[in-house]
Amino acid sequence: MKWLMREELEELKKLVMKQGWYVEDLLHNCSEAFKERDANLAREIEQNYWDVYKNYLDILEFSQLIYGMFSPDRRDLRFISGSVVISKILLDVADRIRDISDDIVKLTKEPDINQSIALPDMFKFAQRMLRKSLRIYVDQNLEGAPAVCSQDALMDESHERFSDDVIKLIQDNPRIIRRGLTLMDISRALEEISDYSVQIIETTHYIMTAKYYTCYRDELREFSIDMFKKF
Repeated sequence: MKWLMREELEELKKLVMKQGWYVEDLLHNCSEAFKERDANLAREIEQNYWDVYKNYLDILEFSQLIYGMFSPDRRDLRFISGSVVISKILLDVADRIRDISDDIVKLTKEPDINQSIALPDMFKFAQRMLRKSLRIYVDQNLEGAPAVCSQDALMDESHERFSDDVIKLIQDNPRIIRRGLTLMDISRALEEISDYSVQIIETTHYIMTAKYYTCYRDELREFSIDMFKKF
């Protein structure tokens, strides 16, 4: 029965991979919609979002099936529950992408402002982080996981710098306040997507080691209450 269990776990991994591909595609299309100011492409994201949601429900159902058919050991239990957690994280990423698409539709109705040219780089950075974190889960190989923490720290800095620039722009020209705040919402959403990528590697770390590790500034460190108090 152990070989059958292995096959079912591989199938679970494939379902999570499939969901990850959908989410990566959503993020890519969202990036293109922003660069091209394409409201139609942005609106398509709402429809395609439900593919990700259905995938999440399929993963929940399949994981319950595995629990019912087998008696997983501790490592397998961590993999099953961790895969469900990662699937929920991917759904959360899709939710934020859907929020961004709504903002893009609003922006296409108004003139562009120069500050928006900084966001495509943040889109690319978020895409790379998501792809890297998913690869770590799929390969079950923690090599490169600390680099995702460093990238998250850089994304935080980019968001703060972008927000500061937009605030200064609004102060100089209050007429663009609505556009400026919308751009800040997009930047914040991209920063949150990078945080979700970090959660994927933290969950993968627990699956593999049964230890709680978290990104602390730009390092991947074992979690402790003292560290939490410093956040």
